[in-house]
Amino acid sequence: MKKIFVSTIMVLFCSSLVFASEVEGKWKGSIDTDNGPWEFSVVYKVSDEKISGEFFTEYGNLEFGEGKISGKEFEYSFDIEGVKHTHKGKLINDKEILIKYSNENGETGEFTFKKSTN
Repeated sequence: MKKIFVSTIMVLFCSSLVFASEVEGKWKGSIDTDNGPWEFSVVYKVSDEKISGEFFTEYGNLEFGEGKISGKEFEYSFDIEGVKHTHKGKLINDKEILIKYSNENGETGEFTFKKSTN
């Protein structure tokens, strides 16, 4: 019985690591704005159950850290001009991530990231 329990825990732990490693890397996305689509990319870094990274936009770059990841789902926050923004992500498949975002001003929405090949 003890061997089955330990084996089950190891399988679950290893599958969480596989999903986390699929999130790691460069992703591209866009958000529709009043001025048209705003394109940007992000590079995710995963270490154990933590996720961090950096956004790259035409207006500059923004680093974030102290996020958490568990299996296919992750969450992180960052600050833009004194407003906290939160992204809750879910790995849909090895080429797509769904992000649901919110901020302290009550704005919400969602967008997808596509795995970047460059």
